Amino acid sequence: MKAKIRELVEQALAAKQADAAADASALEAEIDLLVYRLYHLTNIEALLVN
Repeated sequence: MKAKIRELVEQALAAKQADAAADASALEAEIDLLVYRLYHLTNIEALLVN
């Protein structure tokens, strides 16, 4: 899972480096979800983080 998070972060950073106005929100949302799963957060706990 950590490797997948790293891959997504690298993709988001590359997109932003290529174009500062690039929309990386889908990648960021996927990263968030994986981090929530990594720490075994419940849906309620994940909502509190946002």
